[in-house]
Parts: sequence; C-alpha cells; structure tokens
Amino acid sequence: MRVDLAMELHQIQVGYHAEEDRLLLRTSFKTPEGELQEIRAWLTRRMLSLLWGGLIGALETQVALDSPDAAHASADMIVMAHETFVEAMKESGGFGQPYDAGSTTFPLGEAPLLTATVHFSQAAHEPVRMHFVNAQESGFEFSLPLHLLHSFCSMLQDAVKPADWNLELKLPAALSAAGRVMN
Repeated sequence: MRVDLAMELHQIQVGYHAEEDRLLLRTSFKTPEGELQEIRAWLTRRMLSLLWGGLIGALETQVALDSPDAAHASADMIVMAHETFVEAMKESGGFGQPYDAGSTTFPLGEAPLLTATVHFSQAAHEPVRMHFVNAQESGFEFSLPLHLLHSFCSMLQDAVKPADWNLELKLPAALSAAGRVMN
C-alpha cells in the first residue's frame, strides 16, 4: 500500500523515544475538507543515516537543478540557505508550535511504519518528494519545499542529540578560506 499525500502539509514532528531507541516521525496533513490525517514512522539509527545522506544529496542536487551555473559552490549555498531558512523558521515561531495531536484519521494505522528506505524525486524549482517505505513495500510520500526541507534537517539534527547514537548530522563542508588553493 502506498499513500500519496496530495494534501496540505500541516505539521511535522520528530522526537527520540528511548524505550524504542528510535526517532518517531509524525506528519499531519489537512484534507480539502479540513480534516487532519496523521502518518507515523519509526526511524532507526541505520535509517536516519541513510535518510541524512539522501537529504544532503537532495540539497546538492536541488542547487544544481535550480542554479546550474552555481553548482560548483553548492556546499556554500546549502550552508547559507540552511542558516537563513532555519533562522526565519525560528523567528516566525514555527519551531515553537505544539504538535496538534487532534488528528482523527490514520491512513496507515496508528502504529508507526518501520521505515526501511526512502526514495527522493526532484525537479528544478519544485519541492523535493520523499517516499518512505517499509520492508513490505508499504509507505507514504510527501513533498517539502526547500525552506521546509532545511527546517526538517534542523529537526533531525535536534532529535538525534539525546539518542547517544554517536551520529553527527552535518551539512556539506564549505571550503574555508585557508583550505582553498589558488594557482
């Protein structure tokens, strides 16, 4: 079963659950009728590592798609965009909103999906699509515009801190002035 969420994204929450030793990803969506639907997914350490690599690749690919002439500076552009978008989200209070747990329907059930892999789809000047899939090939897909993709990355970075997984989620390294070679 695959659920394609062609609805309006309402909220995302990511938190560490020590008793499961996993991150719980909660996404809620508004139907055209205004009803909230929630999809839940577990992210293991292994899955988070795969997801993070995919997210960094998606950010780099998006720079190349949206600004092909600037692809050589993708790391710098990603870091600058990340700082700008995350700061804007903080200033707007987007990270401070409590998660609305009033969802009435769960298209994939109330039990979280144990995610085995994630697939990315991208096009120039379009939101990044992520398809989360479990071992039985069941899953869900949703899109995040670039500003929300950066916010999602920041949420993952914060959520992994209490996990003690010895996993640091870093953005691409921008070349420092000292590390650049001039001929």
